[in-house]
Amino acid sequence: MAEKKESTSNSEEQLVENRNEAYRIGIVVLVLLGVFTIGEYWLGSIAIGWWAPLVAIAVLKASLVLRDYMHIGRLFAGEEEAH
Repeated sequence: MAEKKESTSNSEEQLVENRNEAYRIGIVVLVLLGVFTIGEYWLGSIAIGWWAPLVAIAVLKASLVLRDYMHIGRLFAGEEEAH
């Protein structure tokens, strides 16, 4: 019985650790998106004809949102990796 309690405790600790890691990554991505948005606005207001860097920033921001907030990677992960 003690072994089962210990394994439950370990799995709960792992769940909390995974959740904390996900929150940390979410906050870092949120800050990066804010910085990229400010840079995109600044670049767009200063250099009107520079559309290529603006597109590159937009693609980078879209990939961050898809990867970290929409969890697109889980669609293509195996059953073991998705959990």
